[in-house]
Amino acid sequence: MTPEPIVRLHDLTAFERFEHEAMATRFTLHLWAADEGTALRPIAEEAFRLLDRLEEHLSFYQEGSDITRINRAAEGEIIRIDEITHRCLLTAIPVSAASNAAFDPFAGHAALVAKDQSTPLHLADLEPPAPDDTNPVLALDPEQPLVTKLSGRRWLDLGAIGKGAALDAMADLLREWDVTSAVLNGGGSSILVFGQHPTGAEDEWDVSLPQTSGQPKIWLKAPFALGASGEGFQPGHIIGTSMRPQALVLAPNAAEADALSTAALLLSDKALDTLIEKDPRYGLIATNVENPAITAGVFSEGLRLPPPALSLIIPCWCESERLPPFLLPLAERINADNLPIEIIVVDDGSPQAEADALRNKVAAIHRQFPQVRPMETANDHRGKGGAIYHGWGIAHPESQWLAFVDADGAVPVDAVITGVTHAFSASSPLPVIAANRYHRDRSQKVQRGWIRQRTGGWFASWARKQLKLDTIDSQCGFKLVPAEWWRGHQEAWIEQGYAFDLELLLAAQDAGLRVKNFNIAWREVGGSNVGPGDGLKLVQTVKALRKKRGD
Repeated sequence: MTPEPIVRLHDLTAFERFEHEAMATRFTLHLWAADEGTALRPIAEEAFRLLDRLEEHLSFYQEGSDITRINRAAEGEIIRIDEITHRCLLTAIPVSAASNAAFDPFAGHAALVAKDQSTPLHLADLEPPAPDDTNPVLALDPEQPLVTKLSGRRWLDLGAIGKGAALDAMADLLREWDVTSAVLNGGGSSILVFGQHPTGAEDEWDVSLPQTSGQPKIWLKAPFALGASGEGFQPGHIIGTSMRPQALVLAPNAAEADALSTAALLLSDKALDTLIEKDPRYGLIATNVENPAITAGVFSEGLRLPPPALSLIIPCWCESERLPPFLLPLAERINADNLPIEIIVVDDGSPQAEADALRNKVAAIHRQFPQVRPMETANDHRGKGGAIYHGWGIAHPESQWLAFVDADGAVPVDAVITGVTHAFSASSPLPVIAANRYHRDRSQKVQRGWIRQRTGGWFASWARKQLKLDTIDSQCGFKLVPAEWWRGHQEAWIEQGYAFDLELLLAAQDAGLRVKNFNIAWREVGGSNVGPGDGLKLVQTVKALRKKRGD
């Protein structure tokens, strides 16, 4: 099964696509020439012939390859190699030194042992290297494609960067043949891009990262290369205990990107940060098993989440204990379903220690799921409605929906997703979407004390009749409203406390917005901040709103 791509480049329809099997994978070329008379197929075929020749030079498993000739050479022997092999070594050896051999081009025999493979026949007569052999294997002439064999017996294997080296070589050939722009892809794990995008005025490319939390985008200036290693890519080439499942590296050329992505799987977070310079040509995203992914270089500053379609506000007052067990699975679900949602937690003037505790917990979730924005703090304690309106006021300007959900988790994650699904499938004009706890749907279990359920049901029915509302459950803590409508009235709201729903729903109904009610499961959670006085205020608000309307 083809793995989910770790990188996706957008809008390649202007390019001609060509494919070829080599190096045990599929290479894909997307080519474009500014001169419409340029025949691209013969150029692609020439690039693929070069690819086949390179495989003959770079393969550890072919008897006549440059790699085999180096491995079989006697100490002191000087070998002339292909220029591409020479360039590959000029990349591999410095990366090996910089990564303290986390990327090791001389791990050929160790790889055979790790993969439980037999020694190729053309190497069978060689004495295997000793496990503790650290002697230098070769001396490389930096100016000419010449290698001098030294005393080290370890076996050279450039398979981990062979695809990248092939992309670099093909890119050089394509430029010579007047290909203006190209995207070269080696099996999804090695990508090289050069030239200006045919549809853009600049030479920046729109790149998204489907496997990264929130599926962020980044705009990269060509030429650039990306190398991916880990689960789903280049199986069996990691020797040692991997520190992380996957790594993605941006570098100036594809061979270097491949080498660095392999090293990234074996290095600690601190070592990776040191390895990837602040040079804008380099970047790193490396996943961790339990902790958030780390970023370095250009990826630490250049990633941008796509605009959300919905902004979900969670109002909080002294909720540092109840919110995290709800917020984390909600963020996980939104990320897993790839929903275009931002979550904004608004603290409504909690005591300083409480606010600090919540801020730290939200920050930890934000690092793992950037769809959760860092906590916002209202200047003073205004009430639930005030906190929600504060959040809606700072929501992303492109959000089509504004929503809120209570912090205690009484509304389950599945119900939130159901409400969001209703919103994203709604046709224009957009409705108000309101959750309902007062129903007889046995598939949506409501876990609440009998007295509170009966009194709550009575109030919902009474308020509905008094104000002639279409909303069944005016006080349920999960609602969604069209952003354009609310933004056109955001200065009109008077109610800031628990009664804000009533004013909001009544105004929406008076504006002609229809209401979509949907039944939800719901469970009462201890530690509520709602007291008997709040119920009295709700009754008074209903009466005041009715009087204001002249009913």
